[in-house]
Amino acid sequence: MKTLKSILVALALTVVAAASAQTLKMEPQVVGVTTYEASTAINLVVVKPEIKLDNVDPALLAVNTNGIDRVVKSVYPSDARGAFNPEGEYLALGLEKASGRGLGLSKGAGVWKEEYSLTVALKPGKTLKVGKQKYTAIECSTDKALKDFVSEADYFNKGTFTGKLTGKPGDVELTYASYEPWSLKGDGVANPLVIWLHGGGEGGVDVSITLLGNEVVSLIRPQIQSHFTTEGGASGAYVLSVQCPTMWMGTSKGFGHGEYPSLYADVLKSCIDEFVSQHPDIDPNRIYLGGCSNGGYMTIHMLLRNPRYFAAAYPTCEAYLDANISDTEIKYLAEENIWFVQSYDDTTVDPKTHCIPTFQRLVKAGAKNVWMSMFEDVQGIDNPGQKLMGHFSWCYLFNDAVTKSQEQSTGDVKPNNDGGGTVAPQGHANIFAWMNAQVLTAPEPTPRQGR
Repeated sequence: MKTLKSILVALALTVVAAASAQTLKMEPQVVGVTTYEASTAINLVVVKPEIKLDNVDPALLAVNTNGIDRVVKSVYPSDARGAFNPEGEYLALGLEKASGRGLGLSKGAGVWKEEYSLTVALKPGKTLKVGKQKYTAIECSTDKALKDFVSEADYFNKGTFTGKLTGKPGDVELTYASYEPWSLKGDGVANPLVIWLHGGGEGGVDVSITLLGNEVVSLIRPQIQSHFTTEGGASGAYVLSVQCPTMWMGTSKGFGHGEYPSLYADVLKSCIDEFVSQHPDIDPNRIYLGGCSNGGYMTIHMLLRNPRYFAAAYPTCEAYLDANISDTEIKYLAEENIWFVQSYDDTTVDPKTHCIPTFQRLVKAGAKNVWMSMFEDVQGIDNPGQKLMGHFSWCYLFNDAVTKSQEQSTGDVKPNNDGGGTVAPQGHANIFAWMNAQVLTAPEPTPRQGR
């Protein structure tokens, strides 16, 4: 028979237990990073609750990332990396798409900054019911949300390549990321390869900076992959993104705009050669090279040093000064297949001293397959109505919005935000469809000397 004292003690313990259980603890696991045309943002949060949760109403939760209140759109059980798993002990919170560059992730010199605050809480006045238990608060926060994250960069294989510097003694290590569509694995046919070279702000030793800094991951998305075809008729292409430790424009005599060879010219070519040799199903006659700004400079530089090696090139806001391209080199470039992309209001790399005069000289030199898309300015597509700085012309490229070229003329350029011009090169609907159609037909000549 229970005494009054034992009953009171039991009741007290029950009250204490109930009080302590009012706060549900969750441990932050990872965040999911989504990259847009001009920014990156956290749009997924994965947490580990102290008890298993199956169904949680998103309307109950308040999430704040780096000082910004976010709307929770979905909640589902997952594994530790955010993949749906009905039996998972983790909880994934899908957030409403962030908009504006101010919500982007900050990065340092070649590395992501770990300092990024995250809190998950119950909205004021809300209660989370789990069975018979009621929780009136959630304890979940960290200041190091970027210590670990998931993104589309995870679909790439990562590696390094060491080779000789150009014009300077010593070796240098490049970091790279590569992607092979599952549809191409073991297909036994020749497949195209698309190469991307990063801009000035994405150098270093963390290749995710290269992939996410300029939405390079869009090259593996279905919209762009669908433009490429294999020898066997399947869709898709290999993608290779190479990162140098500093800037492609570095030379033995300092920072350059084409006056001297890049320090990384030889090692980059060796890196590409080795990658191709390791993947015998890559078609050596269908290797496509492009890059933005600093990477656009390197694209031109590699064309000059390796004539008729690349089936097509797509330099974007390229930083190779036209004054540093000789008339003889223009004749060489006129033999290549090139499609320039830039915005007329670019104040970082002036198109009037870079791609415009180069394009006009190529036309004058008789180039048959050289094109230029010149946009008026850069308008947001991921975030419609948002005007971006003129240097961000790669936004049009990665949103598959480069559809037209300027007329092949030495006359005045007429910027056009409707595709970049009025001409459909070779009748193709966009730059990637044009690229896919370019195939080397002549034997590779002996490399020229001097660059």
